[in-house]
Amino acid sequence: MKATNVGIEAIEIYFPKTYVNQTELELFDNVSQGKYTVGLGQVNMAFVRPFEDVNTMALTVVTNLLEKYQINPALIGRLEVGTESLLDKSKSTKTTLMRLFGENTNIEGVTSINACYGGTNALFNTINWMQSDAWDGRLGLVVCTDIAVYAKGSARTTGGAGAVAMLIAPNATFTLEPIRTTYMKDNYDFYKPNFQSEYPTVDGQLSIQSYLQSIDNCIQAYFKKNNNLNADFYCFHSPFHKMVQKSFLRIKLNESFVQKVETGFTFQNFNGKQSQMLKFYQNDWLNKAFPSCLLSRELGNIYTGALYAGLISLIETQDDLINKRIMMFSYGSGCAASLFFLKCNKSTTILKQKMKLQERLQQRIRIPCIEYDHIMQQREINYNKNSQQYQPKQVDLYPGTFYLKSIDEKYRREYLVHKQLELNQTSNMIVFDDSKAINKIQQIRDQINNNNNDQNTQQQSQKQYNQLWTGFYKKTIQQRLDQLEKTMNVNVEPFKDGGLSLQNANLMVENCIGKISYPLGLGLNFLINNQCYSVPMAIEEPSVIAAASAAAKTISEAGIGFQTYSSRPIMMGQIQLLDIQNFSKIECLIDSNRQTIINRGNQACQSMVKRGGGVEDVKCRNLNKGQCSVDIFINVCDSMGANLVNTVLEFIAPLIAEITGARVGIKILTNLCMNRKVTAQFSIDIDKMNYKSLNGKEVAKLMLEAYQFAELDIYRAVTHNKGIINGIEAVCNATGQDARAVNASLHGYASMNGQYKPLSSYKIVDNKFIGELTVPISVGTQGGVLPQNPLYSQILSILDYPDSQKLAEIIVSVGLASNFAALRALAVEGIQKGHMTLHARNIAIASGIPEHLVDEAVLFMKNRNSFNKQTALEFLKAYNIFYEIGKAKGKQMKAFCTFSGSFDLIDTQEKVDLHVVFECDQNKINLNYADDSTINRQIFGLKGQEWLKNLFSVLNTVKINREAELYKQNNLTSKLKLLAILINLLSFNMLSLDFDRSKNFILNQKPCLGGAVSLKYGLSLMNELIHIFEYNIDQFIGFPELRQALMAELNNIILAHIKSFELLQQAKQGQFNCDEFLSSRQKRLCCTMMLLCDCISLKNFNPSIIQEIKLLGRVIEIQMTLTRDTQKWNKSTLSEPNMYTYWLIANQKLILGDNKDILASFYNEHNRFLLSLIQELEKNITPQLGHLKDQAMNAIQLFYKPRL
Repeated sequence: MKATNVGIEAIEIYFPKTYVNQTELELFDNVSQGKYTVGLGQVNMAFVRPFEDVNTMALTVVTNLLEKYQINPALIGRLEVGTESLLDKSKSTKTTLMRLFGENTNIEGVTSINACYGGTNALFNTINWMQSDAWDGRLGLVVCTDIAVYAKGSARTTGGAGAVAMLIAPNATFTLEPIRTTYMKDNYDFYKPNFQSEYPTVDGQLSIQSYLQSIDNCIQAYFKKNNNLNADFYCFHSPFHKMVQKSFLRIKLNESFVQKVETGFTFQNFNGKQSQMLKFYQNDWLNKAFPSCLLSRELGNIYTGALYAGLISLIETQDDLINKRIMMFSYGSGCAASLFFLKCNKSTTILKQKMKLQERLQQRIRIPCIEYDHIMQQREINYNKNSQQYQPKQVDLYPGTFYLKSIDEKYRREYLVHKQLELNQTSNMIVFDDSKAINKIQQIRDQINNNNNDQNTQQQSQKQYNQLWTGFYKKTIQQRLDQLEKTMNVNVEPFKDGGLSLQNANLMVENCIGKISYPLGLGLNFLINNQCYSVPMAIEEPSVIAAASAAAKTISEAGIGFQTYSSRPIMMGQIQLLDIQNFSKIECLIDSNRQTIINRGNQACQSMVKRGGGVEDVKCRNLNKGQCSVDIFINVCDSMGANLVNTVLEFIAPLIAEITGARVGIKILTNLCMNRKVTAQFSIDIDKMNYKSLNGKEVAKLMLEAYQFAELDIYRAVTHNKGIINGIEAVCNATGQDARAVNASLHGYASMNGQYKPLSSYKIVDNKFIGELTVPISVGTQGGVLPQNPLYSQILSILDYPDSQKLAEIIVSVGLASNFAALRALAVEGIQKGHMTLHARNIAIASGIPEHLVDEAVLFMKNRNSFNKQTALEFLKAYNIFYEIGKAKGKQMKAFCTFSGSFDLIDTQEKVDLHVVFECDQNKINLNYADDSTINRQIFGLKGQEWLKNLFSVLNTVKINREAELYKQNNLTSKLKLLAILINLLSFNMLSLDFDRSKNFILNQKPCLGGAVSLKYGLSLMNELIHIFEYNIDQFIGFPELRQALMAELNNIILAHIKSFELLQQAKQGQFNCDEFLSSRQKRLCCTMMLLCDCISLKNFNPSIIQEIKLLGRVIEIQMTLTRDTQKWNKSTLSEPNMYTYWLIANQKLILGDNKDILASFYNEHNRFLLSLIQELEKNITPQLGHLKDQAMNAIQLFYKPRL
């Protein structure tokens, strides 16, 4: 038995979720602009994290192919793999894939290895098998999987990662034509002889020469068999985009010679004439070759899969390839090459729809270059190591992706499937199979009930994101807009007036007389499918946004946030048929003409079909009384779908009448979109549900009882559901949705079983409180009113431009959060207590309280538990403090970065939280002091939270008049001390990292050109911290002498660092000044600054104390410097300022630094000077400060262990 018309029936691709941008790489690598993007023609480059390898990609792509096309694994008779990325010199990727085939162990084929040619060899082998007598009637699978990585340098940008799977079958979509040619030669253009590294040895010029030579030989051999290509499209193996362009021109050059067409281009002038050739063949290039380059430019070189990624690109970029011939050129270094043709025999629309290529490309995560560089460094360090464990974050992988869990001591690899498969993956099931939908949702419930191993990691990620928004409600509206603009790159201008002009309003509705606005706020703390969101909400009712934010915080911190699932965006339209005598006959006529009806409907929505949507099914329902409904099911993609559905219905209706002979009534969509459901669910630990004065178990019990009330009583159920709709409608209003259609669907769904029921449900399982909301909801992110108001675009950008399904999942999560908040408030304290606190804002505004005093007025009313106009006016009379917040100065930069830290300092009655937005001409970065990242270590060194806590514990023993402290100023004192220490740390580290650039930036405020990326971030952050330090002094310290002293001391610290580095450089040239070096070096420990900060809390401040503090501070600083620099001294400290090192070099005793006599000599010499200062201090110091000298010496002994 031999098969005919054998070829590729279906194809699927997998690429990692992470990528790096080539334009950003140019900046990061400090190469000329356009080197990668123009010179190589690349846009982005895919790469994998440590938990992905060629096996995970192969497992994923094969699984996806089998599932999407519903292929029974038992039907596979041959499986061939092509790869050059070996994980094992013996065990093949093919054998790893066998775990997917269960009991079907009778599968021929192995892994083919020959650089990038292995995938083509696997394809030829499989097709030859199917065309031979050995074929047993089953299907074949060909898999190409590779990760291209190179050593750091210009070659690294030609890397990539991806896997392609092809289903080989008779009577295939793409058949392999019989004429093909091959060229083989012994070359060393690209090879991997070093088994201790995955980096290849590459001869770039030879590789290009060998590639072109292979094209020449293959095409010339082809012309001997057939003197005309007649190619509709061209696909090439793509090491980089410009190589494809070069290859296409080479084909054209050969073709012109064979056909004897005079073009003026020759093999001799080929290299110098390529730009002219490209202009000459521009139309063919743009229409026949360039469309195959989509994925190669986005993913980079994926080696064996590169050629077939070109075929997939054609499928994606062309409406249909049916009856088209595609020239395929495969090349593998070493070298092996083949030229062959594929003929497309079937429509490729289904292939395009199933791959959803653009959607997947948009879901990828762009990784900053500095992080990518670190990942590559670690990859090189850990290459070929055993005993490794990996735990990816949920956001790092597409749902359903295989990942590497571990490599044991025997190098055996364990693979698992990303467990979010059931939660996030768009369902490919038939949307009308209710049993499958129910099973799908049950799988979500089971999965969440059994969660979770990653809770701590997810909570940490959520915490870091939330830190950025901490205290957001305390900011002025302008500060909130500034933060939104800086952190999310949002154009905030439309937010100020609602974005809708009166002219546009007049065009939108009839008899327009104006416009009305809703307040727009942000719902914070939302963790949805392990991604953090700040959700825009537009609603006039107070407390809704705050309550939803509080509930979201509880759900993220006590669990893993919201987990969601949504079915595809299928809307249903209805065509009413009247005067029906025989429903069975009508049903049979509709069913037998189903495809004709679908085709007719798709003619009315061709643009939607091109985007992967359109009419998908037709059903008929008997309504009795001589009526039935013909239900048309339409995939509306990212639109809400009302206009589209109604258009299709009008277009189809005459055909329905013709087919059935029935009278057609109305034609309209239904807003009860039962095939467009969304489920949101959470599971939280009851022990973490403490609220107000009640413990978690009490709260859970009361909330469950409140929910059961809604289940039993329709009156309560309506208000219960109103709490859900509060959140849903607020997000719908903010994002330009038809909230009325959504409400209609929700209420219809609540009544589906004949009795109005609560939409959400709650239960307790194994000490978990579980909430769930499943509703049919139709929303869109394209079309409708969205283009008419620029505000909607900016709002959607805050949500990272979600598609319609993701937006629906966000909306339903907010609805569930609002319901949870309402139930908790009702059950624990009553709804009015929290509501009236927020309603107090409205009272304050109505009473004429100035906007900037509203928060204080609310606090005044809350403390008195009196919420009325009279109380607000009493506050206004009593309140006589006026302040204004100055806007931060500085030019607008290309990017805004953030720094945050939560510092638990000794003896402060609350944590000191810093949240800073700073400007930088670099990629956006979010720094957190607690992170142990490479860039953190470069900027802050190794001094972490524990060091700060220890330092403050010592500082706490040396304070001015502790009884005189006022609590109100205590946090300001700690905050200023913390800022000063961070500025001190940053200025020293940046000068140590790059002295010349840092000095120029500090003294001249000149932009930092060149240098390390961490230098630019560090200097910019330091500058912003200085502004914050100055702002706090100006705003909150009333003594001008103290303000001046604090700023002067901060400047002294920074300038002293510069001087100490300059003196150290002079010392290397034999010039020494030990007294001046000590004077500069002592400021590193900033004791004077700490004492000045203590003065903030003095009840009775006398400016004369400043001079005493400066003298006392100098004594303590010198004592601490001598102790610290001898205790920390070793021969490795030569690169940074150290007093003991400096003295040893000056006295030519460096090699004797550990000698006790030398150390004693150093102390004796400086103690004489120190003693004279102490004597001067004792003459002038007042009793108020006298005790500090001895306390400081004890503190020094605690913090630094002296060497003597």
